[in-house]
Amino acid sequence: MLLRTTPESVGISSSAISRFIDSLAELDSVHSFMLLRHGKVAAELWNAPYRPDVPHELFSLSKSFTSAAIGFARQEGKLQLDDRIAEFFPEKLPEDPDPRFLRMTVRHLLTMSSGHDRCALCYMINRHEPDFVKSFFRSPLVYEPGSRFVYNSGATYMLSAIIRRLTGENLTEYLRPRLFAPLGFGEREWEKDPQGTELGGWGFRLTTEEIARFAQLLLDGGRWAGRQILPADYLELATSFQIDNSMNTQPDWQVGYGFQFWRCRHNAYRGDGAFGQYALVMPDQDAALAVTSGMRNMQSVLDRVWEILLPAMQDAPLPEAAVEQQALRAKIAGAAFPVLPGPGRETRWETVEFEPNTIGAETLQLESTASDCRLILRRNGAEEILEAGFGRRIDNHTRFGCSCLRRMAASAAWRDDETLEVLAHLYETPYRLRFLLRRENGVLTLERNANLLFFGLEEWPLLCGRLSRA
Repeated sequence: MLLRTTPESVGISSSAISRFIDSLAELDSVHSFMLLRHGKVAAELWNAPYRPDVPHELFSLSKSFTSAAIGFARQEGKLQLDDRIAEFFPEKLPEDPDPRFLRMTVRHLLTMSSGHDRCALCYMINRHEPDFVKSFFRSPLVYEPGSRFVYNSGATYMLSAIIRRLTGENLTEYLRPRLFAPLGFGEREWEKDPQGTELGGWGFRLTTEEIARFAQLLLDGGRWAGRQILPADYLELATSFQIDNSMNTQPDWQVGYGFQFWRCRHNAYRGDGAFGQYALVMPDQDAALAVTSGMRNMQSVLDRVWEILLPAMQDAPLPEAAVEQQALRAKIAGAAFPVLPGPGRETRWETVEFEPNTIGAETLQLESTASDCRLILRRNGAEEILEAGFGRRIDNHTRFGCSCLRRMAASAAWRDDETLEVLAHLYETPYRLRFLLRRENGVLTLERNANLLFFGLEEWPLLCGRLSRA
């Protein structure tokens, strides 16, 4: 359990953290953060419906945990950084492989310098080949391995495949006794490929505090509770400048890359994932920050850290500031994304059949009362139900609006007598969905808009259907 303390006791003013929270609110996309200094939690916040006990999708922050697995395997003598990856999978190679694959090493995968000119994952998935390792060895190479940084989730997948090949265990099974159990992580699952290999580069979920514990472990050189957990020599390599990435455009994506970790300005480094999932380590300030988000401009969070938090970190404790601390506690307690307003009204809409569409939507029924509403969508022969409250959120576990089961909290509002709006936060993910149902001249339209589109959330067409009764 991480210890909690006041911001002032670790040299940060409560008013500075309040300004940081206000600046994040302008982005309308930060779900949670946990700020640690000198090994203690100085501030933590979740914007409802996001909450401390629910794991959040990490996307490529998963890569840093895959890197840790390589560090353990190296310490245990199972591999070396300059081992050639083709030697792990001789039966997976094509008959006449590109000779550059025969020169590719574990180090090249770790530093995103495999020789590809784009992410190999796209090739691996688009081949519709269930064996991703075979597909990787058939993907086109452009550069000599080790010569150029190109961000590549396919390379990280190969690191996961190597761990499984060498140990007989997937990442979560291998990391459980070495990393997850010592840090007190809950039972967590990693998404798998068709062969059952965990994906490595994405597909992992953790709570914000679990991310923070990992960041604190990194800050402490791999030590936890007085014991060396991560190999210190590997961690030093993994979080140091290993390859140039100055061809990128954003400032904190230009200052070097390690072994599945990004270097940052201000001598900091981080693991990060799409849309702003961060384990940020600031050694010069003896500070760490865990963040979950759902934003397109990931640089915007880091800019606010450098502009507001860093200057506020003082070497010595500050006088306790009761008034400012109380204001900060109130701000944190009330943190929430907006809920659509009530009241509701009694009505019922039903469609006989949607026009043919690409998502298999067949019929929709709406039931609305003064307090809540219920949408029943029949899609591909199965019912998908979404419930939403007027002026409040209702929790759901449903496929509604998604390609798989998701937990979502939804509120609703009548824009006018013929238009219903529903807002759903998928609070294990960065995604937020807005549904608009409109009734006009006996025709019902259903429009779904998403704040982001990525893995597991396909685009929806506008759905149209004729009402049988109203």
